Amino acid sequence: MSSPKPLQKTIVIVGAGFAGVPAFNELAKRVDPETTKLVLINPRSHFIHLPAACRLVVSETEPHYEDKVFLPLTARFNEGNKRTVYAKVDSIHDDKDDEANRYVTLDNGEKVEYTYLLLAPGSIWEGPLDFPYNKDESVKKLKEWHNRFEKAADIVLVGGGGISFEYAGEIKDEWPTKNVTIVHSRDLLLNDVYPDRWRRQVNDSLQKRGVRLVLGDRVDDVVPKDGKIVTRSGKEIPADLVIPTRGPRPNSAFIAASLGDDVLTSSGHVKVNPTMQLPDRPHIFAAGDVVEWNEQKSARKAYPQSQVVVQNILTLLRDPKATSLKSYWGRPEALPLTNGKNGGTSYWGVLWGLTFGDWFTRLAASKNLYIPGVNRMLDLPPGSSEPGRRLTERPRSVATAVPKGRISIF
Repeated sequence: MSSPKPLQKTIVIVGAGFAGVPAFNELAKRVDPETTKLVLINPRSHFIHLPAACRLVVSETEPHYEDKVFLPLTARFNEGNKRTVYAKVDSIHDDKDDEANRYVTLDNGEKVEYTYLLLAPGSIWEGPLDFPYNKDESVKKLKEWHNRFEKAADIVLVGGGGISFEYAGEIKDEWPTKNVTIVHSRDLLLNDVYPDRWRRQVNDSLQKRGVRLVLGDRVDDVVPKDGKIVTRSGKEIPADLVIPTRGPRPNSAFIAASLGDDVLTSSGHVKVNPTMQLPDRPHIFAAGDVVEWNEQKSARKAYPQSQVVVQNILTLLRDPKATSLKSYWGRPEALPLTNGKNGGTSYWGVLWGLTFGDWFTRLAASKNLYIPGVNRMLDLPPGSSEPGRRLTERPRSVATAVPKGRISIF
């Protein structure tokens, strides 16, 4: 007499970004397809390679560059025990005591049950990086932004983080004579996580290209009036195009609405234990930009977080009561800032804090913006959108040379 077939488990991953896709890839290789289903839920049928997005939105840097940034989730994401659903998660129904009464409800009305849930929905961006869900609509928006950048003579970037630095570099590459101004609330660009000696290099890198820095000031109204904007201190800045570059916010509203406000911090990030599990909900994990962790948000943090989640889910699949789980303890800060295609500056928070200039940053980041590594992570040939393998989008009214499956900066 044969033994009874074990009950099938379902792992649901919400979000196909730098945490969700690596987790999906690794679990797909390691779970038993006879006993475990894997479901990836994402509102888009493509992954967005955000580190290349500034170059994409400023100008048509090369024909069909969008196919290197909007990377399709190919047929392998939807075969065997793997399923991909193109939809938004509206709500999470999570019964702490009844495993059979846990599911997510999608905006198409479908309910997807889960045994283990990974929340990796990423961030919500503003301005040009707020891409529509449909690729064709995104391409249409890109053309509109290209026209706006081309026609503008005075461009103001509001916020002085890494994204504004890279916007400025791309604009100066394409139109060296345009007036570009960055308004930032601090006395140096970036934030206090990074040492002042490097932040001064960051300032200098842009000023050498003619970028104007207005520091220690803020802009409340990002809509130009009479060809200018006015800072809080009353300073008037010529502007016919203003781009908000104040950074993203976590895509977590649906999590709080479903599980309660107490699962989030005041900044909207998801509280997690070092095991990447939500407190009091050991069957729910979170990773990537959406989590609260005392470090800067980046792809190079999302990947190791996702691998902690994978290891712990595999352990719990073998023994649901297991307590010896893997922990995430963070990674040293590292930030390469591309100043156009041929320069930039980089920081690596090891030893005394290593800094690098144009030559290193060009090789590590500026030249190809990690596109080959991301293609490998998604199991796609470098620089190809593979239209023949693309899945159909559901109709609707966000690394250097590294081993396969890894994303790294250094």
